[in-house]
Amino acid sequence: MTQSSNVDRRSSVAGCAFSLRLRKVTVVMACLLCLFSGRVPDVMAADDAYIAGYAAAVLHNEFKAPKASVLVQHGVVTVDAESLGTVDRTKVQAALEAIPGVTRVEIREGPVIADIPSASPPQVIKPEVPKTESKFLPHGLLFAPLHADPRWPHLSAGYRHISAGTEPKTTGTANFGETFALYRDAAPLDGQWDIAIQAGVFSMFNMDTASKDLVNADYTVGLLTSYRTGAFSGFLRFHHQSSHLGDEFILNSRTPVNRLNLSFEEVDMKLSYELASWLRVYGGAGVLVGKDPKTLGIGTSQFGAELTSPWTLLSGKIRPVVYADFQANERSNWAVSRSLMAGLQFENARIGDRKLQVLVEYFKGPSPNGQFFTQSTDWLGLGIHLYY
Repeated sequence: MTQSSNVDRRSSVAGCAFSLRLRKVTVVMACLLCLFSGRVPDVMAADDAYIAGYAAAVLHNEFKAPKASVLVQHGVVTVDAESLGTVDRTKVQAALEAIPGVTRVEIREGPVIADIPSASPPQVIKPEVPKTESKFLPHGLLFAPLHADPRWPHLSAGYRHISAGTEPKTTGTANFGETFALYRDAAPLDGQWDIAIQAGVFSMFNMDTASKDLVNADYTVGLLTSYRTGAFSGFLRFHHQSSHLGDEFILNSRTPVNRLNLSFEEVDMKLSYELASWLRVYGGAGVLVGKDPKTLGIGTSQFGAELTSPWTLLSGKIRPVVYADFQANERSNWAVSRSLMAGLQFENARIGDRKLQVLVEYFKGPSPNGQFFTQSTDWLGLGIHLYY
C-alpha cells in the first residue's frame, strides 16, 4: 500500500512538473509568435503587471539599471529619474515607449507616486540594492557624444555645398571613429567613472573632380576619463590631432598649395548637464601642450546645447533632434565657429547600440578641417550619422 502511494505521489509530482514545463513552453512560443508577427494580444498589452515586468527587464538587461523604480497605471509608465543613475534618459524613454501597451512614458524627478485614479493598485517595481562592481569593457558611455562637434569621433558620411572659403565648392565627407570604455567603477556622490580610448579619422573629398580627390584628412587619438552622477557628467581628455592634405589635391591644384604641418596635443575638460530629459547643455575649455607650428595659439573653448524631442513620429519610430555646437580657439584668433544640425533619429534603425540619424548640417566660422584652419568657411549639407 505504501509503495503504491509513493508511486502515485511520484506520478503526481511528475505530472505537475510536466504541466508546468508545458505551460512555460506554451507562453514562450506565444511570445515568440507575437514578436515575429509584430503584435501582442490586447489583453497582454493592456495588463499593467505585464508592462511593469517588461519595463523592469528592459531597464535591468539593456540599460544595466537595477535601481530603476517604475510605476505603471493604465499603460502610463512613470520612472523615478534619480533611480536611473547614469543611464541616458532619452534612450530609456524611447525603449519604454516601444513596449506594447504603453501609452505614455514620464521620467520624473522624485519618487514615483500614483496620481491617476484607479480601482486597482498600480504596479510598482521596487529598486534593487545597487552593486558597485568594477568592470572591464563596460557597456555604453558615461559621457554622451557631442553630436554637433565636427571632430567628435563617430561613423558618418555627408555631402556639403561650400559657399565661402578656399575649400572646394562641393565636398563629400567620410568619417570613422569610436569611443570605447576600457574600465568602469563606482565613484563618489553615487556616481561612476571610467577610462576610455577615443580615435577617429575625418576626411574631405572634392566631389567636382573625376576621381573625387582627397582634400584633407584629420587624425585624432586620445585617452579620456569620464564621470557621471545623475544628470551631470564630464570628462578630462588628452588627445593628439594631426592634419594631412591629399596627394591628388596637391598635384591637381591650379595654384601652388601652401601646406601646413598642423599637429597638436591638447588637454581639455568638458562638463554636461541634462536640464530635462529632452534638453542638455555642455561647455568646457582646453590648452594645447604640444603644437606645430610653434606659433599656434594654445587656448581652446567649446559650449553647446542639444534638444531631443520627447515626442516621436510614426508610432515611436522617428524622433526629431536639434544640436548646436560653438567653439572659439586662440589659433583662430577666438573667432566663433557655429555648427548647427537638425533632423530625425530613427529609433529602430540601429547598428549595435548606435542609432541612425539623418541631419541637415550648417557650419559657419573658422574651418574645422586642419589644413584650412586659418580660413573661414560656410557650408550647408546633409549627413548620415551613427551615434550612441
